[in-house]
Amino acid sequence: MTESIHLGIGASFGMDSGHGSPHEMLAERLGVPCENRCRPGHGNDFMITDTLLWLAQRRRGVQRVTASVGISDPYRHDMVDEPVATGLHWSKWRASQRYGAMALRRLSREADLGPYKWNIRLTYHLRYLTQILTLQNIFRAHRIPYLMWQVMRPTVGNYSLNERAQVRSLEKQIDTQHFFGLDDYTQIDHINETRQWTDPTPLERPQAYGHTRVTVRDEHPTRGCNEQLAEMLWRHHLENNSLTSTG
Repeated sequence: MTESIHLGIGASFGMDSGHGSPHEMLAERLGVPCENRCRPGHGNDFMITDTLLWLAQRRRGVQRVTASVGISDPYRHDMVDEPVATGLHWSKWRASQRYGAMALRRLSREADLGPYKWNIRLTYHLRYLTQILTLQNIFRAHRIPYLMWQVMRPTVGNYSLNERAQVRSLEKQIDTQHFFGLDDYTQIDHINETRQWTDPTPLERPQAYGHTRVTVRDEHPTRGCNEQLAEMLWRHHLENNSLTSTG
């Protein structure tokens, strides 16, 4: 029986591509092995489904589980594609990129809404908060200590008073004991502001990336940047008992 394991959940920013992984750095500080389940390009729906499947199929025989999650933007739509012998094979499309955005606008025009139209920006903002709360509720139900942070976040719209109230109602439900920097931190902003890119070669055309834009060939963090994030996460844990308490 395995005594303890730390789950690393996220997309490519949590993988070790030769520059370390904040998930694995946290596991090392906890003194436990890390099962890094991050996959490149995937979104929060993949993370939710993969976590639930892991708990149903793999947790047996593990006495203690902790988890860390790098939350992605809500514009990634995870899709199961080709059949495989075991597990699931995933792909995606992005609502924030050209063809995804065009498809959404077309569907919005075709919808029978009378004088109204889809509020796409608010929809994805609410989707994002719901994804966070779903993961938190999963960990709480399984009594798993965890720590989350934002890799990216959605773009905030010019909301009405009522719409802002709905957003705030969901935000207030997020357990900040287990969430680092909810109001003032995203991993991509940290990388951009400190210019710690894996490949800083400028792009001819910047690309949309969650709430911001990518201007370099490889926006993923260097080892030093990952170490800085791991230190900030660990400090949050020490101040809040994030990885030892289920809240």
